[in-house]
Amino acid sequence: MFVIAVVSAKGGVGKTTLSANLAFGIAQRGHPTLVIDLDPQNALQWHLGGLEQSNCKGISALTGPRTRLAGVTHGSPYHVYFSPYGSGGEVQRLRFESVLEQQDDWLRLKLEKANLPENAIVLIDTPPGPSVYMKQAIHAADYVLVVVLADAASYSTLPEMEELITAYRPPISRLKGSAYVINQSAKRQLAQDVSALFASQLAERMVPYVIPEDAEVEEALAYECPLLHYRPDNQATKKIQSVVDWLLARVPQAQ
Repeated sequence: MFVIAVVSAKGGVGKTTLSANLAFGIAQRGHPTLVIDLDPQNALQWHLGGLEQSNCKGISALTGPRTRLAGVTHGSPYHVYFSPYGSGGEVQRLRFESVLEQQDDWLRLKLEKANLPENAIVLIDTPPGPSVYMKQAIHAADYVLVVVLADAASYSTLPEMEELITAYRPPISRLKGSAYVINQSAKRQLAQDVSALFASQLAERMVPYVIPEDAEVEEALAYECPLLHYRPDNQATKKIQSVVDWLLARVPQAQ
């Protein structure tokens, strides 16, 4: 099992969309793939076919001592398993966050008890900015992927994001590395300049593939499917596929 935390310092960067598409791309390459929605917005499911029951239980319902991840894990039409956050309401959210605050390695322990195959890849989608959810994800992670935009606001959050990765990393950590990927990039000169700044600051920790802005991403969401399935020949699809291969090159089980 190899766990990738997908995080961001600010919202609106397309992190959930990218998480679903990375999961689909990884599954296409033959890895058992689980993607976990740790964001209270509970939006990941709509990129993977949705669920028939809008009140279906998710990971936020696992507040009891004997609860298991398998009980809230669902299949999808895209060969990806996913655990939604769940729609249990505000009381359930507060109860769940209380559990997470009391045990920093809660998610890692749930994953270890899930008995996933050795070559399984787990992606964890998180809400933007510092939170108990990001802390859980980084504690559980073997690798952290930070999603940013090619704009000044994202570049200005670089020191904050670096500090969060360091602060949330446990003293004894499985974390093998972290990287940044630029999503939804426009063709403007400013975007190219900011991309160059990221690359100069991060060097080898900058994913060398920039995912372009594309209207068909929203169309794919309307059909509740990953862009990689909806438009296999799309330019954004091709870049995401390259990011998938770049990530898998860093996974020992994928060698």
